[in-house]
Amino acid sequence: MKKNLLIAISLFIMISVLTGFDSESTNTLQQSVKSNLVPVSEMELPSKTIIGFGEATHGNKQFTTLKSDIFKYLVEEQGYRVFAIEGDFGGGQKVNEYILGGSGTAQDAAKAIGFTIYNTEEMAALLSWMRSYNEQQEAKDKIHFYGFDMQRYDHNKNGLFSYLKKIDPALASKYGISLANLNDKTVYDQKQAHVQEGLSHIINLIERMKENKSVYIAKSSEKDYELALAFAEAIKQNATLRGTNANYNNTRDRFMAEKVLWILSFEKKYYSRENIFIAGHNGHIEKTSTSMGITICMGAYLAKTLGDQYYSIGSEFYESSFIANDATTNERKEFYVKNSGNDRLALLFAHANMKDGFLDFAKVSHDENFTAYLNRAQPISAIGAVFSGLYGKMEKMYTLQMIPAKAFDAIIFVRTATPSVMITD
Repeated sequence: MKKNLLIAISLFIMISVLTGFDSESTNTLQQSVKSNLVPVSEMELPSKTIIGFGEATHGNKQFTTLKSDIFKYLVEEQGYRVFAIEGDFGGGQKVNEYILGGSGTAQDAAKAIGFTIYNTEEMAALLSWMRSYNEQQEAKDKIHFYGFDMQRYDHNKNGLFSYLKKIDPALASKYGISLANLNDKTVYDQKQAHVQEGLSHIINLIERMKENKSVYIAKSSEKDYELALAFAEAIKQNATLRGTNANYNNTRDRFMAEKVLWILSFEKKYYSRENIFIAGHNGHIEKTSTSMGITICMGAYLAKTLGDQYYSIGSEFYESSFIANDATTNERKEFYVKNSGNDRLALLFAHANMKDGFLDFAKVSHDENFTAYLNRAQPISAIGAVFSGLYGKMEKMYTLQMIPAKAFDAIIFVRTATPSVMITD
Protein backbone atom coordinates (compact mmCIF):
# COMPACT_ATOMS: atom_id res chain seq x y z
CA MET A 1 0.00 0.00 0.00
CA LYS A 2 2.79 2.36 1.04
CA LYS A 3 4.72 1.43 -2.11
CA ASN A 4 1.73 2.29 -4.34
CA LEU A 5 1.30 5.58 -2.53
CA LEU A 6 4.96 6.46 -3.08
CA ILE A 7 4.64 5.58 -6.76
CA ALA A 8 1.55 7.79 -7.07
CA ILE A 9 3.30 10.69 -5.35
CA SER A 10 6.36 10.25 -7.57
CA LEU A 11 4.22 10.25 -10.69
CA PHE A 12 2.42 13.40 -9.56
CA ILE A 13 5.71 15.17 -8.91
CA MET A 14 7.13 14.02 -12.26
CA ILE A 15 4.05 15.23 -14.17
CA SER A 16 4.13 18.54 -12.33
CA VAL A 17 7.81 19.03 -13.23
CA LEU A 18 7.26 18.07 -16.87
CA THR A 19 4.25 20.32 -17.35
CA GLY A 20 5.42 23.10 -15.08
CA PHE A 21 2.00 23.26 -13.40
CA ASP A 22 1.37 22.39 -9.77
CA SER A 23 -1.70 23.39 -7.78
CA GLU A 24 -0.06 26.59 -6.57
CA SER A 25 0.97 27.78 -10.03
CA THR A 26 -2.42 26.81 -11.42
CA ASN A 27 -4.13 28.92 -8.76
CA THR A 28 -1.83 31.81 -9.61
CA LEU A 29 -2.67 31.51 -13.31
CA GLN A 30 -6.38 31.34 -12.53
CA GLN A 31 -6.06 34.56 -10.57
CA SER A 32 -4.19 36.18 -13.48
CA VAL A 33 -7.03 35.29 -15.84
CA LYS A 34 -9.66 36.63 -13.43
CA SER A 35 -7.71 39.86 -13.02
CA ASN A 36 -7.27 40.52 -16.74
CA LEU A 37 -10.41 39.08 -18.33
CA VAL A 38 -13.14 41.56 -19.23
CA PRO A 39 -16.66 40.85 -20.54
CA VAL A 40 -16.87 41.00 -24.33
CA SER A 41 -19.27 43.94 -23.97
CA GLU A 42 -16.39 45.91 -22.39
CA MET A 43 -13.62 44.93 -24.82
CA GLU A 44 -11.40 47.57 -26.40
CA LEU A 45 -9.67 46.94 -29.72
CA PRO A 46 -6.79 48.81 -31.37
CA SER A 47 -7.19 50.36 -34.79
CA LYS A 48 -5.32 48.08 -37.20
CA THR A 49 -5.25 47.65 -40.97
CA ILE A 50 -6.79 44.18 -40.57
CA ILE A 51 -8.46 42.74 -37.50
CA GLY A 52 -9.18 39.02 -37.76
CA PHE A 53 -11.47 36.88 -35.61
CA GLY A 54 -11.02 33.11 -35.47
CA GLU A 55 -13.81 30.83 -34.37
CA ALA A 56 -13.20 27.68 -32.33
CA THR A 57 -16.00 25.88 -34.18
CA HIS A 58 -18.03 26.50 -37.33
CA GLY A 59 -21.23 25.29 -35.66
CA ASN A 60 -21.94 27.49 -32.62
CA LYS A 61 -24.29 30.46 -32.54
CA GLN A 62 -22.01 32.34 -30.12
CA PHE A 63 -19.12 32.59 -32.55
CA THR A 64 -21.33 34.15 -35.22
CA THR A 65 -22.75 36.50 -32.59
CA LEU A 66 -19.18 37.41 -31.64
CA LYS A 67 -18.40 38.25 -35.27
CA SER A 68 -21.36 40.60 -35.09
CA ASP A 69 -20.32 42.11 -31.75
CA ILE A 70 -16.75 42.75 -32.87
CA PHE A 71 -17.74 44.20 -36.23
CA LYS A 72 -20.42 46.46 -34.74
CA TYR A 73 -17.82 47.76 -32.30
CA LEU A 74 -15.37 48.45 -35.13
CA VAL A 75 -18.07 50.15 -37.23
CA GLU A 76 -19.40 52.34 -34.45
CA GLU A 77 -16.18 53.10 -32.57
CA GLN A 78 -13.48 53.07 -35.25
CA GLY A 79 -15.19 53.64 -38.59
CA TYR A 80 -14.61 50.22 -40.17
CA ARG A 81 -16.88 49.56 -43.15
CA VAL A 82 -15.57 46.31 -44.68
CA PHE A 83 -16.49 42.78 -43.53
CA ALA A 84 -14.86 39.74 -45.16
CA ILE A 85 -15.51 36.10 -44.31
CA GLU A 86 -14.18 32.62 -45.05
CA GLY A 87 -16.81 32.16 -47.74
CA ASP A 88 -17.16 32.10 -51.52
CA PHE A 89 -15.95 35.28 -53.23
CA GLY A 90 -18.78 35.27 -55.78
CA GLY A 91 -21.34 34.47 -53.08
CA GLY A 92 -19.95 37.34 -51.04
CA GLN A 93 -20.78 39.70 -53.89
CA LYS A 94 -24.38 38.45 -53.82
CA VAL A 95 -24.46 39.27 -50.11
CA ASN A 96 -22.98 42.68 -50.84
CA GLU A 97 -25.80 43.36 -53.29
CA TYR A 98 -28.32 42.43 -50.61
CA ILE A 99 -26.92 44.65 -47.84
CA LEU A 100 -26.76 47.53 -50.33
CA GLY A 101 -30.51 47.26 -50.93
CA GLY A 102 -30.84 44.35 -53.35
CA SER A 103 -33.73 41.94 -53.55
CA GLY A 104 -34.27 38.80 -51.48
CA THR A 105 -34.13 38.05 -47.79
CA ALA A 106 -31.34 37.93 -45.25
CA GLN A 107 -31.75 34.14 -45.20
CA ASP A 108 -31.26 34.01 -48.98
CA ALA A 109 -28.15 36.13 -48.63
CA ALA A 110 -26.72 33.87 -45.89
CA LYS A 111 -27.16 30.84 -48.14
CA ALA A 112 -25.44 32.66 -51.00
CA ILE A 113 -22.16 32.70 -49.03
CA GLY A 114 -21.81 29.17 -50.34
CA PHE A 115 -21.11 27.04 -47.27
CA THR A 116 -23.69 25.26 -45.12
CA ILE A 117 -22.00 26.55 -41.95
CA TYR A 118 -23.40 30.00 -42.74
CA ASN A 119 -26.99 28.88 -43.38
CA THR A 120 -27.93 30.07 -39.90
CA GLU A 121 -30.35 32.51 -38.36
CA GLU A 122 -27.42 34.17 -36.58
CA MET A 123 -25.73 34.97 -39.89
CA ALA A 124 -29.02 36.15 -41.34
CA ALA A 125 -29.43 38.48 -38.35
CA LEU A 126 -25.95 39.94 -38.94
CA LEU A 127 -26.69 40.56 -42.63
CA SER A 128 -30.05 42.08 -41.76
CA TRP A 129 -28.30 44.49 -39.39
CA MET A 130 -25.82 45.45 -42.13
CA ARG A 131 -28.65 46.19 -44.53
CA SER A 132 -30.52 48.27 -41.93
CA TYR A 133 -27.34 50.16 -41.10
CA ASN A 134 -26.67 50.91 -44.77
CA GLU A 135 -30.19 52.25 -45.26
CA GLN A 136 -29.31 55.08 -42.87
CA GLN A 137 -25.95 55.94 -44.46
CA GLU A 138 -24.68 57.88 -47.44
CA ALA A 139 -22.88 55.86 -50.12
CA LYS A 140 -19.42 56.70 -48.76
CA ASP A 141 -20.28 55.23 -45.36
CA LYS A 142 -22.07 52.04 -46.35
CA ILE A 143 -20.76 48.64 -45.25
CA HIS A 144 -19.34 46.32 -47.92
CA PHE A 145 -19.28 42.51 -47.64
CA TYR A 146 -16.79 40.07 -49.22
CA GLY A 147 -15.93 36.38 -49.22
CA PHE A 148 -12.23 35.53 -49.48
CA ASP A 149 -12.53 31.79 -50.19
CA MET A 150 -12.61 30.12 -53.62
CA GLN A 151 -14.22 26.68 -53.26
CA ARG A 152 -17.31 27.38 -55.38
CA TYR A 153 -17.84 28.24 -59.07
CA ASP A 154 -21.37 29.34 -59.93
CA HIS A 155 -21.65 32.82 -58.38
CA ASN A 156 -18.18 33.67 -59.67
CA LYS A 157 -19.14 32.55 -63.17
CA ASN A 158 -22.37 34.55 -62.99
CA GLY A 159 -20.48 37.68 -61.97
CA LEU A 160 -17.82 37.18 -64.63
CA PHE A 161 -20.19 36.48 -67.52
CA SER A 162 -22.62 39.20 -66.52
CA TYR A 163 -19.72 41.59 -67.15
CA LEU A 164 -18.40 39.93 -70.33
CA LYS A 165 -21.83 39.75 -71.98
CA LYS A 166 -21.98 43.54 -71.85
CA ILE A 167 -18.54 44.33 -73.23
CA ASP A 168 -17.50 41.25 -75.23
CA PRO A 169 -20.51 39.00 -76.03
CA ALA A 170 -18.55 36.74 -78.38
CA LEU A 171 -15.94 35.97 -75.73
CA ALA A 172 -18.68 35.40 -73.17
CA SER A 173 -20.43 32.93 -75.45
CA LYS A 174 -17.25 31.02 -76.22
CA TYR A 175 -16.07 30.62 -72.64
CA GLY A 176 -19.54 30.09 -71.25
CA ILE A 177 -19.46 26.79 -73.12
CA SER A 178 -15.80 26.02 -72.37
CA LEU A 179 -16.27 26.44 -68.62
CA ALA A 180 -19.53 24.49 -68.34
CA ASN A 181 -17.84 21.60 -66.50
CA LEU A 182 -16.71 23.90 -63.70
CA ASN A 183 -19.90 24.10 -61.66
CA ASP A 184 -21.12 23.74 -58.08
CA LYS A 185 -23.29 20.70 -58.79
CA THR A 186 -20.29 18.50 -59.54
CA VAL A 187 -17.63 20.44 -57.64
CA TYR A 188 -16.87 17.53 -55.30
CA ASP A 189 -16.84 14.69 -57.83
CA GLN A 190 -15.62 16.16 -61.09
CA LYS A 191 -13.34 14.11 -63.28
CA GLN A 192 -9.77 15.38 -63.11
CA ALA A 193 -9.62 15.67 -66.89
CA HIS A 194 -12.64 18.00 -66.89
CA VAL A 195 -11.20 20.16 -64.12
CA GLN A 196 -7.83 20.41 -65.84
CA GLU A 197 -9.49 21.28 -69.13
CA GLY A 198 -11.54 23.96 -67.38
CA LEU A 199 -8.43 25.30 -65.68
CA SER A 200 -6.74 25.66 -69.05
CA HIS A 201 -9.76 27.56 -70.39
CA ILE A 202 -10.01 29.98 -67.46
CA ILE A 203 -6.27 30.71 -67.70
CA ASN A 204 -6.74 31.54 -71.38
CA LEU A 205 -9.76 33.71 -70.61
CA ILE A 206 -7.85 35.68 -68.00
CA GLU A 207 -5.06 36.25 -70.52
CA ARG A 208 -7.60 37.56 -73.04
CA MET A 209 -9.10 39.89 -70.45
CA LYS A 210 -5.68 41.28 -69.60
CA GLU A 211 -4.81 41.75 -73.29
CA ASN A 212 -8.07 43.70 -73.75
CA LYS A 213 -7.84 45.62 -70.49
CA SER A 214 -7.85 49.11 -71.97
CA VAL A 215 -10.73 48.30 -74.33
CA TYR A 216 -12.81 46.72 -71.58
CA ILE A 217 -12.21 49.61 -69.19
CA ALA A 218 -13.23 52.08 -71.88
CA LYS A 219 -16.51 50.19 -72.30
CA SER A 220 -17.16 49.88 -68.57
CA SER A 221 -14.93 51.19 -65.78
CA GLU A 222 -11.66 50.23 -64.15
CA LYS A 223 -13.50 49.16 -61.00
CA ASP A 224 -15.91 46.88 -62.89
CA TYR A 225 -13.03 45.38 -64.85
CA GLU A 226 -11.02 44.61 -61.72
CA LEU A 227 -14.03 43.01 -60.05
CA ALA A 228 -14.69 40.85 -63.12
CA LEU A 229 -11.04 39.78 -63.14
CA ALA A 230 -11.35 38.86 -59.46
CA PHE A 231 -14.30 36.58 -60.30
CA ALA A 232 -12.17 34.90 -62.96
CA GLU A 233 -9.25 34.50 -60.56
CA ALA A 234 -11.54 32.82 -58.00
CA ILE A 235 -12.61 30.29 -60.66
CA LYS A 236 -8.99 29.69 -61.59
CA GLN A 237 -8.00 29.21 -57.94
CA ASN A 238 -10.76 26.65 -57.29
CA ALA A 239 -9.82 24.70 -60.42
CA THR A 240 -6.17 24.84 -59.35
CA LEU A 241 -7.05 23.35 -55.96
CA ARG A 242 -9.10 20.54 -57.47
CA GLY A 243 -7.24 19.86 -60.70
CA THR A 244 -3.58 19.93 -59.75
CA ASN A 245 -1.27 18.25 -57.28
CA ALA A 246 -0.95 21.39 -55.17
CA ASN A 247 -1.07 20.98 -51.38
CA TYR A 248 -4.77 21.80 -51.00
CA ASN A 249 -4.67 23.37 -47.52
CA ASN A 250 -1.50 25.36 -47.97
CA THR A 251 -2.48 26.59 -51.43
CA ARG A 252 -5.98 27.49 -50.27
CA ASP A 253 -4.64 29.56 -47.35
CA ARG A 254 -2.25 31.39 -49.67
CA PHE A 255 -5.08 32.13 -52.08
CA MET A 256 -7.25 33.39 -49.20
CA ALA A 257 -4.49 35.69 -47.98
CA GLU A 258 -4.06 37.05 -51.50
CA LYS A 259 -7.81 37.70 -51.76
CA VAL A 260 -7.87 39.49 -48.41
CA LEU A 261 -5.06 41.76 -49.57
CA TRP A 262 -6.89 42.29 -52.88
CA ILE A 263 -10.02 43.35 -50.97
CA LEU A 264 -7.95 45.75 -48.89
CA SER A 265 -6.39 47.25 -52.02
CA PHE A 266 -9.71 47.41 -53.90
CA GLU A 267 -11.49 49.14 -51.03
CA LYS A 268 -8.67 51.62 -50.53
CA LYS A 269 -8.47 52.45 -54.24
CA TYR A 270 -12.18 52.95 -54.90
CA TYR A 271 -13.68 53.77 -51.51
CA SER A 272 -10.76 55.20 -49.49
CA ARG A 273 -11.16 52.54 -46.80
CA GLU A 274 -8.02 51.81 -44.77
CA ASN A 275 -9.24 48.98 -42.50
CA ILE A 276 -11.09 45.70 -42.85
CA PHE A 277 -12.44 43.03 -40.50
CA ILE A 278 -12.06 39.36 -41.45
CA ALA A 279 -13.50 36.21 -39.88
CA GLY A 280 -12.77 32.52 -40.30
CA HIS A 281 -11.64 29.38 -38.52
CA ASN A 282 -9.05 29.64 -35.73
CA GLY A 283 -6.66 27.66 -37.93
CA HIS A 284 -6.81 30.28 -40.70
CA ILE A 285 -6.79 33.42 -38.57
CA GLU A 286 -3.88 32.49 -36.28
CA LYS A 287 -0.35 33.54 -37.18
CA THR A 288 1.82 30.48 -36.58
CA SER A 289 0.66 27.86 -39.10
CA THR A 290 -0.01 25.04 -36.65
CA SER A 291 -2.72 23.31 -38.71
CA MET A 292 -1.89 19.81 -39.93
CA GLY A 293 -0.86 19.82 -43.59
CA ILE A 294 -0.53 23.60 -43.81
CA THR A 295 2.92 25.02 -44.35
CA ILE A 296 1.83 28.64 -43.98
CA CYS A 297 -1.70 29.59 -42.93
CA MET A 298 -3.59 32.70 -44.08
CA GLY A 299 -2.92 34.57 -40.85
CA ALA A 300 0.83 33.93 -41.13
CA TYR A 301 0.82 35.34 -44.68
CA LEU A 302 -1.02 38.43 -43.49
CA ALA A 303 1.24 38.90 -40.47
CA LYS A 304 4.32 38.58 -42.69
CA THR A 305 2.93 41.21 -45.07
CA LEU A 306 1.43 43.65 -42.57
CA GLY A 307 3.47 43.11 -39.41
CA ASP A 308 1.69 44.38 -36.31
CA GLN A 309 -1.01 45.93 -38.51
CA TYR A 310 -2.59 42.48 -38.55
CA TYR A 311 -4.33 41.92 -35.21
CA SER A 312 -5.54 38.38 -34.63
CA ILE A 313 -8.25 37.39 -32.15
CA GLY A 314 -8.74 33.71 -31.36
CA SER A 315 -11.60 32.04 -29.52
CA GLU A 316 -12.03 29.16 -27.12
CA PHE A 317 -14.79 27.43 -25.16
CA TYR A 318 -15.11 25.38 -22.00
CA GLU A 319 -17.97 23.23 -23.28
CA SER A 320 -19.71 23.26 -26.62
CA SER A 321 -22.72 21.66 -28.27
CA PHE A 322 -22.30 22.37 -31.97
CA ILE A 323 -23.53 21.43 -35.44
CA ALA A 324 -21.23 19.69 -37.93
CA ASN A 325 -21.34 17.13 -40.73
CA ASP A 326 -20.77 13.61 -39.46
CA ALA A 327 -17.46 12.32 -40.85
CA THR A 328 -19.01 8.92 -41.59
CA THR A 329 -22.53 9.66 -42.82
CA ASN A 330 -22.14 13.33 -43.86
CA GLU A 331 -25.37 13.92 -41.93
CA ARG A 332 -25.57 17.34 -40.30
CA LYS A 333 -25.98 16.68 -36.59
CA GLU A 334 -25.19 17.90 -33.10
CA PHE A 335 -22.02 16.98 -31.20
CA TYR A 336 -20.74 17.83 -27.72
CA VAL A 337 -17.23 18.50 -26.39
CA LYS A 338 -16.10 19.52 -22.91
CA ASN A 339 -12.51 20.62 -22.56
CA SER A 340 -10.32 19.32 -19.77
CA GLY A 341 -6.78 19.63 -18.40
CA ASN A 342 -5.61 22.33 -16.00
CA ASP A 343 -2.81 23.36 -18.37
CA ARG A 344 -5.31 24.82 -20.86
CA LEU A 345 -6.64 28.34 -21.12
CA ALA A 346 -10.12 26.86 -21.50
CA LEU A 347 -10.01 25.59 -17.93
CA LEU A 348 -8.46 28.73 -16.52
CA PHE A 349 -11.24 30.71 -18.16
CA ALA A 350 -13.86 28.34 -16.78
CA HIS A 351 -12.70 29.06 -13.22
CA ALA A 352 -13.35 32.75 -13.83
CA ASN A 353 -17.08 31.95 -13.78
CA MET A 354 -17.96 34.36 -16.58
CA LYS A 355 -20.34 33.81 -19.49
CA ASP A 356 -17.74 35.21 -21.89
CA GLY A 357 -14.52 37.12 -21.64
CA PHE A 358 -11.96 39.05 -23.69
CA LEU A 359 -8.24 38.89 -22.98
CA ASP A 360 -5.73 41.18 -24.72
CA PHE A 361 -2.29 39.59 -24.40
CA ALA A 362 -0.46 42.92 -24.63
CA LYS A 363 -2.27 44.15 -21.51
CA VAL A 364 -0.92 41.29 -19.36
CA SER A 365 2.75 41.83 -20.26
CA HIS A 366 3.39 43.13 -16.72
CA ASP A 367 2.49 39.69 -15.35
CA GLU A 368 5.69 37.71 -15.99
CA ASN A 369 4.35 34.31 -14.91
CA PHE A 370 1.19 34.62 -16.97
CA THR A 371 3.12 35.92 -19.98
CA ALA A 372 5.48 32.94 -19.73
CA TYR A 373 2.44 30.65 -19.63
CA LEU A 374 0.93 32.30 -22.72
CA ASN A 375 4.21 31.65 -24.54
CA ARG A 376 4.04 27.89 -23.99
CA ALA A 377 2.37 25.53 -26.47
CA GLN A 378 -1.03 24.16 -25.50
CA PRO A 379 -4.17 22.77 -27.21
CA ILE A 380 -6.63 25.34 -28.59
CA SER A 381 -10.00 24.19 -29.95
CA ALA A 382 -10.29 24.25 -33.74
CA ILE A 383 -13.37 22.35 -34.95
CA GLY A 384 -14.24 22.59 -38.62
CA ALA A 385 -17.29 21.72 -40.70
CA VAL A 386 -16.80 17.94 -40.28
CA PHE A 387 -16.70 16.04 -36.99
CA SER A 388 -17.14 12.62 -35.44
CA GLY A 389 -18.05 11.35 -31.99
CA LEU A 390 -14.65 9.66 -31.98
CA TYR A 391 -12.90 12.99 -32.44
CA GLY A 392 -14.41 14.26 -29.21
CA LYS A 393 -12.72 11.46 -27.28
CA MET A 394 -9.28 12.41 -28.61
CA GLU A 395 -8.19 15.97 -27.89
CA LYS A 396 -5.65 15.98 -30.71
CA MET A 397 -8.45 15.43 -33.24
CA TYR A 398 -10.23 18.69 -32.48
CA THR A 399 -7.48 21.00 -31.24
CA LEU A 400 -4.32 22.61 -32.59
CA GLN A 401 -1.11 22.95 -30.58
CA MET A 402 -0.55 26.69 -30.39
CA ILE A 403 1.52 29.15 -28.45
CA PRO A 404 -1.34 31.53 -27.62
CA ALA A 405 0.67 34.74 -27.46
CA LYS A 406 2.29 34.04 -30.84
CA ALA A 407 -0.78 32.69 -32.61
CA PHE A 408 -3.07 35.51 -31.48
CA ASP A 409 -2.99 39.03 -30.09
CA ALA A 410 -6.09 38.39 -28.00
CA ILE A 411 -8.57 35.63 -27.28
CA ILE A 412 -12.28 35.50 -26.54
CA PHE A 413 -13.66 32.85 -24.23
CA VAL A 414 -17.17 31.39 -24.26
CA ARG A 415 -18.02 29.25 -21.24
CA THR A 416 -20.94 27.33 -22.75
CA ALA A 417 -21.37 27.44 -26.53
CA THR A 418 -24.69 26.30 -28.03
CA PRO A 419 -25.58 25.04 -31.53
CA SER A 420 -26.18 27.32 -34.48
CA VAL A 421 -29.83 27.72 -35.40
CA MET A 422 -30.03 26.45 -38.96
CA ILE A 423 -32.26 28.20 -41.51
CA THR A 424 -35.16 25.97 -42.46
CA ASP A 425 -36.66 26.05 -45.95
